[in-house]
Amino acid sequence: MALGWDDIEQAEGFAGLRAHADAEVVPLLNDADMRPMDGKKLKGRISGVLTGGFIFFVISFLIIQGLLPNTWWGETLVFILFPVLFFGSFIGALFLFRRTLVNVLLDAKRRFLIRGKALAVLCAPLGLSYVPTPGGSPGALKWLAQQSWAPAELRNLATTFDEAGGMDEAVAAARETGLMIESNVYVVGSKEQKERYQELAARQATIEDGFHGVRRGVAFDMFEWVERVEDAPDIHHLVIVLDAPFDLHGVTQLRARKTSWPQEASGVRFADVDLGPKAFDAAYRLRATDQVEARAIFNPAVIERVIGLAHDGKFRGVAKRRRLVFDFPGVNRFNLVDVVSGAWSEETLRQTISDLTEALTLVDTLAHAFMLARKSDTGGE
Repeated sequence: MALGWDDIEQAEGFAGLRAHADAEVVPLLNDADMRPMDGKKLKGRISGVLTGGFIFFVISFLIIQGLLPNTWWGETLVFILFPVLFFGSFIGALFLFRRTLVNVLLDAKRRFLIRGKALAVLCAPLGLSYVPTPGGSPGALKWLAQQSWAPAELRNLATTFDEAGGMDEAVAAARETGLMIESNVYVVGSKEQKERYQELAARQATIEDGFHGVRRGVAFDMFEWVERVEDAPDIHHLVIVLDAPFDLHGVTQLRARKTSWPQEASGVRFADVDLGPKAFDAAYRLRATDQVEARAIFNPAVIERVIGLAHDGKFRGVAKRRRLVFDFPGVNRFNLVDVVSGAWSEETLRQTISDLTEALTLVDTLAHAFMLARKSDTGGE
């Protein structure tokens, strides 16, 4: 639920942001002429293309299965033709309706660019840099764009995403923590297999809406990655990346009791860390490869401050190398403009600013909890 304008403007750095949005952001969106599209109609059109491909596959397969003899070589041929027909039918349907799909991509690209410009203008008074696609184009889109049969528009879309990218180090740090693997997946295999899967899964994840800035002397990066959930709304994870208070030699993982451990692929061995306070133990589990380092990070002052950060039972964090990386699952944040339908309103504008208020409050809370603001202040002396 969005905060009211009075609550928003009372937050640190947000005074006057409503007037700025009305003067700079609203006219930009009004002048963009994004030709709002019926999202349900568009989804129905794409669904129709895929359904047509599936119907063609079923009919073709049944005919071939009926024509081939019920012998060992006939059964073998049916087995071989099944995947060929399955994928060929969908590719054929997409090829036949490619013009429609390309037009959808071009409209979405234009809205994506307008949305990015609007968010960049909105964030400017807050001292934030906006990055539309942290880490660049998603891995799946890059692969498709590299295929010889891919239309030029698809290649241009991948190039646009790459040009709108950035925050590579922050994204790489988050990928390395294992926080960007879907919570219902557990990888079993060798160290090399786990590392390969973690890298692949993290690169295929949709990453969007990156912000870089400095709050109270503490530099931070934050972005969202999208966890796809079957038969349920997607989960949008807000990831916040901060510099660790000192160089780290081990790995320390923190999770609220209602969620799962991040998946560390390197094969290191963890041991549970008992910090003592019952209030901490009631909300969290903590494990580390280096008990001494974990206790240095979670000193008594940090323990006291972190107890209030359980965030509806889903909060997780990892300390690794030179980064502290935190993950907060939730709904789609910063959704100023729907790139599919082109829809936006005063309500989506206020909700986006409300999302920024809450996200930056989290940054301040984390920096205070892990004593990073003090580190920053002393470092500047």
